[in-house]
Amino acid sequence: MRSEWCYFKSYFTKEECDKIVGDALKLPSQDAVVGVNGINTAVDTNIRKSKVRFISDKDPNFTWLFDKMWKTAIEANRDFFDIHITRLEFIQFAEYDSNLGGEYKEHHDVFWLNNDSKFHRKLSGIVQLSDPNQYENGEFEITETVNSIDKDIKEQGTVVYFPSMLRHKANKVTKGIRYSLAVWFEGPKWR
Repeated sequence: MRSEWCYFKSYFTKEECDKIVGDALKLPSQDAVVGVNGINTAVDTNIRKSKVRFISDKDPNFTWLFDKMWKTAIEANRDFFDIHITRLEFIQFAEYDSNLGGEYKEHHDVFWLNNDSKFHRKLSGIVQLSDPNQYENGEFEITETVNSIDKDIKEQGTVVYFPSMLRHKANKVTKGIRYSLAVWFEGPKWR
């Protein structure tokens, strides 16, 4: 591994971000859950307050999105991480609304004790969909890094990648709504 994180500034255009948000808001919404003991999931508003929608790799409206995510993941992985990744089955669209105290406290994305006999989440990605002038606070942070993360990641359309075991968080949005995507590229179990 040559870095703890990398990013592609403004990789998605404003129009592409608006299209993702518009199409994703048509999908069924649910309260966001957190992993419990690495196996089960539950709503826990002490840790996470957001609404989420799941985008399937089988949805023809989003084929282009999966293609673009794979393109950046392959480049990021080649240049920075060298982690064995093999699949991306869904993308999570998240809505952090200041009226609900939208946030996601510090966590990591690997379910170490999952029920899957073959795969772990290995490479995580966050896509900033909202114009940063449309909300206040709500910054994404990787909390256990040697090098602090660049403030440019708040730019609309920016994609950030990091190994899934690194702890990170989405700070509380205090005004407006922040929309983002979370992607988890999986690969053979860590060993």
